[in-house]
Amino acid sequence: MNSAEFEKVIDEYGEHLLKIAYFYLRDRETGKDIVQEVFISFYSAADYEEQGKLRAYLTKMTVNRCKDYLRSWSFRHLQFRNSWIETIHTERDPLILQEEKSEIAIAILKLPVKYREIIIFYYYEEYNMREVAQFLNLSENTVKTRMIKARKLLKVDLSLDYWEVLSIE
Repeated sequence: MNSAEFEKVIDEYGEHLLKIAYFYLRDRETGKDIVQEVFISFYSAADYEEQGKLRAYLTKMTVNRCKDYLRSWSFRHLQFRNSWIETIHTERDPLILQEEKSEIAIAILKLPVKYREIIIFYYYEEYNMREVAQFLNLSENTVKTRMIKARKLLKVDLSLDYWEVLSIE
């Protein structure tokens, strides 16, 4: 892959991958680091042959890196402040500003990762339940159960107008 092709890949998928990483990690800077690692790995992988959609491949790499980070010692031993969620809303990154202003996005960010990822892939990536299950290496019933639980948790945080958006399938 030459540098012009690689730059095109970054331009086309960078914003999408940053949003995915942000929704997983709830930290813009760490999300940028993860996306950068994904692109470095992709560029270094000379043996990559496109067998499906490049977007899905890069998304899967990003999700796996995010999960690895969330399991890491450094993440698990961080001390979070009570005002942590408030700091998310005060950052002014134009890439995610639109997402942060949304009451739905804020409620999704409060969900635990195992519920958040189901919502992200179902509503934002528009995968069906079977595709989400395959993508996350879970059974379809597990995905459905987590979706039910995620919706219950979101219903508590969302006003009726926003809840109606998510309750329609």
